[in-house]
Amino acid sequence: MIRTLLIACLPATLIAFSTHPKIMTRQSVTAVYYHPDVFEKAVDCAQNYGMCNVDELLNLAEELEQYNGCYYEDGAEACQKEIDDRHDLADLLLLQTELQQRDHYLKEGNLFAYDVKADKDMHDRDNFFDKISPALDV
Repeated sequence: MIRTLLIACLPATLIAFSTHPKIMTRQSVTAVYYHPDVFEKAVDCAQNYGMCNVDELLNLAEELEQYNGCYYEDGAEACQKEIDDRHDLADLLLLQTELQQRDHYLKEGNLFAYDVKADKDMHDRDNFFDKISPALDV
């Protein structure tokens, strides 16, 4: 049992204590702490506006930004592309957070939007009464 555990952990241990500079990949020790579930949720939230609330979006963006190295790609160029795209996705989640907060303010506290809606409602009501008043004058 101990021998099996030692053999299973040996590759990760060798990578962790290697003196050669290496970009973290799927096999690195750090990658063990991150799960593709976080990445999948982040992509789902980014592609489906409103699916995730503000707190979820902020947490996912932070996790994407804190992850160092590559999870999916190997090679310096491909790895850098993955990192850039992951940061781009984090930025998109933060923008969605801002949009959700502004949308909430527009619906709940924006005085101008309230005044425009009230004016439109009054205009619509006046038009309605103008249309039915001939029928009421019978």
